[in-house]
Amino acid sequence: MTNPTARAPSDAWTLERMLQWGTGYLKHSGSPSARLDAQLLIGHACNLDKVQLYVQFERPLATAELDTLRALFKRRAAGEPVAYILGEKEFYQRSFLVNTGVLVPRPETEHLVDAVLEYLDGHDLPNPNLVDVGTGSGCIAVTLAAQWPEATVLAIDTAADALQVAALNAEKHSVRDRVKLAQGHLLDPIQSTDSVDVVVSNPPYLDATLMGTLPRDIRDFEPIGALDGGPDGLDLIRDLVADAPRVLKAGGLLAMEVAHDEQAAAVQALLDSQSALSFQQIIPDYAGIGRVVTALKEQS
Repeated sequence: MTNPTARAPSDAWTLERMLQWGTGYLKHSGSPSARLDAQLLIGHACNLDKVQLYVQFERPLATAELDTLRALFKRRAAGEPVAYILGEKEFYQRSFLVNTGVLVPRPETEHLVDAVLEYLDGHDLPNPNLVDVGTGSGCIAVTLAAQWPEATVLAIDTAADALQVAALNAEKHSVRDRVKLAQGHLLDPIQSTDSVDVVVSNPPYLDATLMGTLPRDIRDFEPIGALDGGPDGLDLIRDLVADAPRVLKAGGLLAMEVAHDEQAAAVQALLDSQSALSFQQIIPDYAGIGRVVTALKEQS
């Protein structure tokens, strides 16, 4: 098939033809979601949503659109995640700004939000105080604030650039007044004790084996520090479990995302080995893999 980067006349390249070519090009480059990637890139370059793209299949591309698409497809073929190319990613039916300083939000993390919302729904907590540890883009903190208007969320991260992205997303979704930001390690920024209703975290949890098998779009582009959990993936989780009882109120929730069933079982064992927190449940993701582990602080 003719390469669209060869400056063919714009009327020779319709949206449909570009989608067909782009899908093949990205599939050949190794994308596991080539057609979806092509749809998103074309929609972004041409300011079209999915329905508009298909309705206007026969519309020819302008030269400027072809030039833009040439650059976008090259970036994706080199492995750059589509979310970074577009500068945004959907999470919990909201669009979040992202860049290479933060992880790309993933559908599995929505289960973490669900776990917190279920807890809040089952407890009469006026103006609950929530803490999101390792906030990154702020997708968890902002979503919780948006879903629970009575809540205040402290979003903590070690990286100043990540907190800048989180602040922009809080502004974008009109919750900046209830999403506070703090730079620091895990729960270190919190000095008060017994003051938090919920600690939620998607911490670095990949072990050495998983780190060695990362696909290039993650390995070469996403922040490794937000992924690497040490030899067994539990370095940060151990510290979080140890310190969470200090800040949680009696009956308060600790909810953490984990890598898989085996790690979920290891975290359960970690919780069972101490007395301050009581293991509650392992929540599976859409694929049935243990993805979220929850615990409650024991009543005094």
